[in-house]
Amino acid sequence: MQRGSKTGWIARVAVAGCVVWVSACRLLDTPKADAWMEQARSYALTPATDWVYPVGILRSEGAVEGAEHLLAEDGVSCRLVYENGAPKPVVILDFGRQSVGGYAVFTVTADLGAPVVRLSYACHPDGLSETGCFTRSTSARYLGPTLDLPILPANVYRHETYTIPRAGRFIAPLIQGQTRYVRLQLDTPGTEVSIDAVAMVNSEVYDRTPHDGLFLCSDERLNRLWAISTWTLQIASFPNHDAWKCVDGWLLPRKLEQAEEVGLSRDGASWGDVRIETTFELRTNPDHVSAAGIAFRAADARNAYLAEVDLDGVVKLLARQDGRDRVLCERRLSGPLLDGLRYKLEVEAFGPMLVVRLDDVEVARVEDDTFANGRVGFYTPKEKWPLFDDIRVTNARGRVLLKDDFSRGLDQWDFARTLPFVADGAKRDRLVWSGDLYFAQRSAYYASAQPVYMRDSLRMLAFNQTADGYVHASPYPERSVPPARDDFGPFPSDEFAAWLVPVAWDHLLYTGDRETLRELWPAIQRLLSYLEAHIGGDGLFQQRPETSKHACNLNLGDVRKRAYMNLLLCAVFRDAARIADELELPDEAAIARRREASLRNALDRHLWDEAGGFYREAVETPRFGAEANALALSLGLVSPERARRIAPQFKKIGHGKFQSLASRGRFEYGFAQSGLQMLFDHNWFKLLDDEWKGAWTTTECMGLMRKGWGDESHPDTAIAHHFSAYLLGVAPLEPGFRRFRVRPQVTREVSWAKGLVPTPHGAVRCEWELTNDTLELLLTVPKGTRADIALPGCLRVTVNGCVRVPTDLPAGSYRVVAEGVSAEAWHDPTLRRSTTDRQLAYSAKASSSHEMGGWGIAHLFAPDQDGAKGYSSKAHATADAEEWIEIDLGEERTLGQLVLVPRRDVVGTDGSAAGFPRAFTVELAKEPGAYTTIKKVDDTPTLGEDGLTIDLYSVIGYPAARYIRIAATRLGAPASDEAGRYRLQFARVRVLRPEELRKQP
Repeated sequence: MQRGSKTGWIARVAVAGCVVWVSACRLLDTPKADAWMEQARSYALTPATDWVYPVGILRSEGAVEGAEHLLAEDGVSCRLVYENGAPKPVVILDFGRQSVGGYAVFTVTADLGAPVVRLSYACHPDGLSETGCFTRSTSARYLGPTLDLPILPANVYRHETYTIPRAGRFIAPLIQGQTRYVRLQLDTPGTEVSIDAVAMVNSEVYDRTPHDGLFLCSDERLNRLWAISTWTLQIASFPNHDAWKCVDGWLLPRKLEQAEEVGLSRDGASWGDVRIETTFELRTNPDHVSAAGIAFRAADARNAYLAEVDLDGVVKLLARQDGRDRVLCERRLSGPLLDGLRYKLEVEAFGPMLVVRLDDVEVARVEDDTFANGRVGFYTPKEKWPLFDDIRVTNARGRVLLKDDFSRGLDQWDFARTLPFVADGAKRDRLVWSGDLYFAQRSAYYASAQPVYMRDSLRMLAFNQTADGYVHASPYPERSVPPARDDFGPFPSDEFAAWLVPVAWDHLLYTGDRETLRELWPAIQRLLSYLEAHIGGDGLFQQRPETSKHACNLNLGDVRKRAYMNLLLCAVFRDAARIADELELPDEAAIARRREASLRNALDRHLWDEAGGFYREAVETPRFGAEANALALSLGLVSPERARRIAPQFKKIGHGKFQSLASRGRFEYGFAQSGLQMLFDHNWFKLLDDEWKGAWTTTECMGLMRKGWGDESHPDTAIAHHFSAYLLGVAPLEPGFRRFRVRPQVTREVSWAKGLVPTPHGAVRCEWELTNDTLELLLTVPKGTRADIALPGCLRVTVNGCVRVPTDLPAGSYRVVAEGVSAEAWHDPTLRRSTTDRQLAYSAKASSSHEMGGWGIAHLFAPDQDGAKGYSSKAHATADAEEWIEIDLGEERTLGQLVLVPRRDVVGTDGSAAGFPRAFTVELAKEPGAYTTIKKVDDTPTLGEDGLTIDLYSVIGYPAARYIRIAATRLGAPASDEAGRYRLQFARVRVLRPEELRKQP
């Protein structure tokens, strides 16, 4: 990294009087001065165009000629040949470290036979099976067994198949939200295909706006992580999640989960006799029969005629009245349709006669007079995957009523549309989550001057509020009607409902957007009333079972009086008062402050541990609550003295967003070195390892996942805000940056930093460098704002050459020099050695233990080279016996996997692993006896070479526990040398932390 010299800085101050603003966030200065900006922009990962092509070939298999020709659409093709008896031809395309999302589009130039091409998707090579990194049946179901994730119009499958009956373009049926790799495969023996290129097309799928904010510092790794974080926000920020999308001139109408399956023309309510002509293709749905459908003479989506042609060759004419369908006519063609082939569909409604033609051949005719007139449109049930090239509607005299080739937008149509929003992940869920926005939003504000995605996320949440004030945690973006009272949504959570207020305050603080907050204020008031109604006589929140899910427990039933929830409520009422102040509502502000004060008193009485110097997890569980204390620091809810007591007690938190929160909290109180250390101690920096072949995005829980449904682009673990707000040091003190603070925080790694921070008034430009005992800082304060500079103790401070206190600085450009800065100026009193590498000390006990012949409970954790056999229970006469093992890790730890290693010295009487349980549960506890079942195995699968690996990861991350209990309910086969004697036996048990998983082969 090149650092700006003092001479360069002085030269810039000399021209400060002629600074010219060229946009809201760009300073026009000397080329030399702006060189660092170009360097900062060079880290950006945002694609330059909406059509993204691969950057390389990871590998190929089988008969593949010219794989490199898939990297660009240049008229030269890659040829895949699948000879009978030969391996399938496969090419693995790498779209680059940033990964991309969108619709796959590829161009076929030649084919032989009836080839079927398969595309599958993954963000890491380990996930590139033929069906990608997960399937519909193995996708996440934590919101309910019938709720598909990701939601439409994204594809719940991670693969597609395409029959190739022609040359030309082929377009994917649905969005793949994020992928780094695409597996291109020819599935059909005896065929071949030539493909010019494969692209991922961003058709209003994610945000591609250039950054307004910039960050650059002396540590290359932080520069890259800032860019990774802001790109994560972009790939998970959706311009819309509309039901209809246009890709390369084709319309892809889809039914969203909570919207109608019919979209209609805006005009045409009086159209009677019409002829509708369109061209369509179908894509194959792996588990359902795809179809193309037309709606006509429609009063609305629930009252219309419907014509449908499906891949199986079935043609239907339906009359839909009040949402109920009546079959008017059903015909089966002589054969099925072929996916990928283009068909001409014509529907004619003249008087009561309804006719359907396919490729100019009549395939259905019926008379019906239910509907005499109405609009036209497309009918697409959830599992149907049609594509339409054009549509033309004429009346009986041939006059054109409507014509659209879908190349110029969809203004002629009414269908389910959504606001822009920030999702919790691009690959999976693709839902807004209220509780995640707080963790994500500031990284967006430091990158973008127009954070419309955050603004409209707030609107979406406020709309999805019940009459009594409860706010849905993760509403479908297409909802058009607010939820009914007692409809708590798929994730019933008072905690997530409460987050609306702190997220709204942060939006106001960073943007000054009073208009949106005034719009939201009635919803905020209803929410405040709802939350206050559940505060008990002791001043703490009384949690109801039916709304008790929270970020650390996805199950209902946790009704403890948790510090996390009550600290959050302190922030809710504090921030509501701040919002009311800004909206000039003094009475409402005063009421909110009284509620906040009452909650603070209750927290001090019931949940603050004065002797230990921390907030207890809950009244019922008085241990150190890592998440609660991280929240208290990040929200600035404690005094500096309490912060100094809390901060040293953090250990690594497995859930990355809470590790980020604890880091942010330490930065908030000036503990920069330990704040940065908390990021070092987790997985953020491992993204930069050369050996990491996954995506450059911050992930769900910050796990380094290689396959499965875990999401690789979670904005709630983005950390750009940590660097801009705390290392660079620029943060708002009043809404819209009317007043802001500049407080540089120097660490061992960061001796200089530069940046642009977007504000509604223009960019704050800040540059600082520490050289020996002198800190120099350049600052541009935009018009309409004032700045306070917070510097460490030093001998002398000058502002533009004059000795003065650098506070209340009006608009202008400033050079601030602090001389005689103490070597201890940024000393972090809370810094302690990371605990992540400490050796675990295990102990164990069991319901019974056979302690002879090389067996013994203590041998469970012996080194592999040790001659001990392992653990064995006593013998039983049948397999229907219960045995258990309890492991004490010595202290609470974050757990990644449990590996159960079978004995290998002899086999069981049936040839299986002797003594290995057939049915068992794995339970975890933080306190003795307080177990929660994490995994249940009813029929042990075939064991791998290393035994059975139990993955402990869930959608809320890796669990933390001190105690592990393995409880067998059905024992395995007896050893062949001990027939008829059933035991629970393991050679070894291995407990792996998350950071150890990447080291496994």
